[in-house]
Amino acid sequence: MTAFYLKLLITPALMLAISLAARRWGTAVGGLLSGLPITSALVMLFLSLEQGSAFALMAVPGALAGLAAIQATYLFYWWVTRHVSALPGCLAALVVYGAVAWLMSRLGVLTLSITVALLLVGLIIVFTSRQARTQAAACVPVPRWVIPMRMVTATLLLLAITASATWLGPVVSGLLAPIPVIAWPLAVFAHVQGGRGELTAIIRGNAIGAVGVVGFYLTLQHCIVQWGAVLSIAAAVVLAVVVTAMLARALARR
Repeated sequence: MTAFYLKLLITPALMLAISLAARRWGTAVGGLLSGLPITSALVMLFLSLEQGSAFALMAVPGALAGLAAIQATYLFYWWVTRHVSALPGCLAALVVYGAVAWLMSRLGVLTLSITVALLLVGLIIVFTSRQARTQAAACVPVPRWVIPMRMVTATLLLLAITASATWLGPVVSGLLAPIPVIAWPLAVFAHVQGGRGELTAIIRGNAIGAVGVVGFYLTLQHCIVQWGAVLSIAAAVVLAVVVTAMLARALARR
């Protein structure tokens, strides 16, 4: 019962903090923050506490497959919305997410998932580099109901995954862990209200953060059984933040 109340408290608080940061400092910062393994860390923490560290360990390959699918979705949406509006682009991108997630999970090769995810991250960074240099991201106003929607969606996702983990199994639970409940609505609303420049800032920031997410899951894979859930997840989050900050700083200097 304590874990249930922690989910209800921690998850919406984190979503609120990131959403307010994006509102205050712009979509570039929002993209970076939403790319960090916030939802993933919460899902993996509660999976470990409720199902055991071995279950969370088996969920890592699925999570990395899901991460590759997310980057494919962003890249596809960024490309297809050159030719179509946001709504059909969003629907088509969700189909791409489902197809890539299914394919990567069926293949079930950890190194392949990492390779594909990092390749897609590299493509996003390269394709968005020119626009990132020529247009600084602004603070895009969002409707008042958007932030509560993100908080509710993230909390419901966490509750759904952890409550059905035994039935879903570790692979599917891991696959659902990195679903971008913050970044995806942020990207779509930024696109609709601020145009492609704002969309580019979100997607680029999320891709940079994804490199840290890879480090997050690899740290869990090597440490969670030996160190336990809390310590290993805390270390993995710190590593993800450091890697993301270093990469963002290096790219900003170019």
